[in-house]
Amino acid sequence: MSKPEIEFQDGPAPTELVIKDLTVGDGAEATPGAKVEVHYVGVEFDTGEEFDSSWNRGESITFPLAGLIAGWQEGIPGMKVGGRRQLTIPPELAYGPAGSGHRLSGKTLVFVIDLLDVKVPPAVPVVEPATGPAPTELVVEDITVGDGAEAQPGAVVDVHYHGVEYDTNDVFDSSFSRGESVKFPLGRLIPGWQEGIPGMKVGGRRKLTVPPELAYGPAGSGHPLGGKTLVFIIDLLGTN
Repeated sequence: MSKPEIEFQDGPAPTELVIKDLTVGDGAEATPGAKVEVHYVGVEFDTGEEFDSSWNRGESITFPLAGLIAGWQEGIPGMKVGGRRQLTIPPELAYGPAGSGHRLSGKTLVFVIDLLDVKVPPAVPVVEPATGPAPTELVVEDITVGDGAEAQPGAVVDVHYHGVEYDTNDVFDSSFSRGESVKFPLGRLIPGWQEGIPGMKVGGRRKLTVPPELAYGPAGSGHPLGGKTLVFIIDLLGTN
């Protein structure tokens, strides 16, 4: 595989996203919200001037689609690993109209993208609405027991998590929705996590129901979640 050459574009710039498969892959398919590893080169439609290229840097790049310009979010899903696709992206799906503050604003862009790998994030957990009064103590429930290394107090953990309010079932935070797990030392987290995660094993999924005293404190404490009982679904992916 080598750096592609993008031919100069004739005619007026398109006003909608144009997708052209140069090579159809036969591997895993990219889905919305996936994390993708790609090589790419980007040029300006009007001039053919190259403005970015992973090939020039000598290494591919991996990122979640959700963090990219809209043209990539719409144009990469459906690609399969091993494929090469050309995207012609109008300003509205790239860096906005002229004067919006980005050096490429107002410009139609052309990318040729090679899809090297796809990592599909796990499905967002479904949390059943709570019934009955909120517990006054930490409730720990193992949904799936892992068979890997066990998390210890004070460890650094790599987790996916999904958090809802006990009373309303409203989602307030979710790494699943962002498509990326998170690593952090347990000692920096709310007490409910510090008490509720140790003993989990990698590969496990645990539900924690955390009263305010072990979360963000009583109502009026200054945090938006102060006074609220919280429910977390946590997948333990790794621990040191």
